[in-house]
Amino acid sequence: MAWYWEVACFMLTPKDFNRSATTPTSECTSALLIDKLRAEAQTGYPEIEEAATELSRVAETAWLRQLSSWIVYGKLPSLKGHDFFIHTEKDHAFKKQNNLLPDFVNPATASSIFFIGKSLNQAQNLLRTNHDLTALSEKKGSLASDHLRMLSSLSLPIVPSQLSRTVAAMRLSLSQNVLQHLLPMKVTLKNLSCMRQFLLLAHGEFAASLITEAEARLQSRQQSMGSLLQQDTGKALQGLSIKDAELNQSLQQVWRSLAAEDKEVADELLEHAQSCITLAAPKANASRPSTSDGSNAPVQEMASTSFNDLLFPSPTELSMTVTSPLDLFLSSHDISIYSKISTYLLAIRRGHHRLSELWRRTPARRDHPLAIANDNAIRGRRNKRHTTTRKVWATCSAAIFLLSETAAFFEGEIVKGSCDHFQEWVESPAPTYDPEKSLSSVNDNPELRSQRDPETLASGHRTFLAALTYSLLLTDGPYTKELRSLLSNIDSLIAFFSRLLDIQQKLDLEDQTDGETSYTAQEEQRISLELDRARKKVDSDLKSVVNRLGQLDHERIGSMRYLDLRPGEKGDFEVWKGGGVDRLLMKLEFGRMAREGFDGV
Repeated sequence: MAWYWEVACFMLTPKDFNRSATTPTSECTSALLIDKLRAEAQTGYPEIEEAATELSRVAETAWLRQLSSWIVYGKLPSLKGHDFFIHTEKDHAFKKQNNLLPDFVNPATASSIFFIGKSLNQAQNLLRTNHDLTALSEKKGSLASDHLRMLSSLSLPIVPSQLSRTVAAMRLSLSQNVLQHLLPMKVTLKNLSCMRQFLLLAHGEFAASLITEAEARLQSRQQSMGSLLQQDTGKALQGLSIKDAELNQSLQQVWRSLAAEDKEVADELLEHAQSCITLAAPKANASRPSTSDGSNAPVQEMASTSFNDLLFPSPTELSMTVTSPLDLFLSSHDISIYSKISTYLLAIRRGHHRLSELWRRTPARRDHPLAIANDNAIRGRRNKRHTTTRKVWATCSAAIFLLSETAAFFEGEIVKGSCDHFQEWVESPAPTYDPEKSLSSVNDNPELRSQRDPETLASGHRTFLAALTYSLLLTDGPYTKELRSLLSNIDSLIAFFSRLLDIQQKLDLEDQTDGETSYTAQEEQRISLELDRARKKVDSDLKSVVNRLGQLDHERIGSMRYLDLRPGEKGDFEVWKGGGVDRLLMKLEFGRMAREGFDGV
């Protein structure tokens, strides 16, 4: 009786204690009660064990009734719903509270329970608005009775391994009978291809067009703001920020230029991209979490260095709109990772593009014939200029080489190899659930395999993204910091170099025409000094980037060479193992030896 009194006191809430000397420290929940009863069954006293076991059956039966409402119908329990481990928030999003979970529910099972309920809730909303899915609605009804039968077959007290197998079977059954009709593989592959082509820049013309359009808009804005800078500097600086409407116009111009390249064939993927890809200022994640947000998948911590303010003066990002039922496996966090990768790759591409544009300025590399009397003086001045700018051209050439090899390595090896490997895994058959067969027989029979369920896709996709960001070195703070510094100083170098070339060209024109300009030799000397400082910064950053790559090559050895977060279970996604840092270093070292005249062998 003392034990019963202890359990009764444990169950009472603080308000139930008036004059009692014993006061609970916190409110009792169903999870705490179930855990306590299970622990009390192990005390070694037969009478207490029997009583605790009987009470556990009662408590776990009530918990299973709550669970069945969620996992069978996609509805939160109406009775004592605040005690269930899944709640709704103000924006009608579902949230999992692990502190309300009994200990016998492991994290993987809890994630599957969360996913099944959210998927059922979402499927119910789609069936309510789409009357063409009547047959699917009937199938969903018959599936509910099968799943109730599976839950009722659980022994009490609940055996954790039995619960895990039952939940896994229900998840596979739901995917085979309902979810694969809501989210067919062709839809999944089309969206994965869209993100690969336009967010990971596999479509090279898209990246080139976007960079060209951004440069054209910035040049146009700078020309129109020339007079405004002299009148009102503050207002002019405010005008540097790019509005979302102007960003949208830039992206629409890029779509038009891509569509004009192939007028004969209508590109379905391009049309889909136009409807879901956006270019705008980054926004806080205010949207509701997707179903895949609850998947138990690894998330790599990315470096804090930002590259989204290099394409335009203000931060901008490419993003993708995720709508139902695509959010069964794509989350808002996944899209934010894609956005960071795209800005990272675009920044490298843009730096290479801007440096290459310097070589297209013919007057900077070739002098026009002189036709005036004092041509010897002008020729001497030009020779002096060539001598001073020779170091600048050498630095620009080295920077172009590093950026071009880095972009080719990231896009041509890392992104391509990782995406090909992930797509092959998505298209490979997965085990399906047959209620007449055991799970082991399903796994061993190749004929009973189909597309993977959305939760497995979501988990594999997050593992793929974690490995991709690791291989792209986006998780390394020192490297991203050095690269960002290099790209910023390249912009300064190009600005001073272009300014100096314009001044020199106008000074030469003044000498040939005996006219007057607003530029002086002192101005040329000042800009030359600033240019030399910018050149030295770029030289220093080039060495820092390469040195950090060398350090990473020494750090990432053995198990750290490629990201392998967990020993994958049978059927789980295993990351692509390729594109080590040593390959990029080898390319850079070979190019350095070739430029300096060494024998590469």
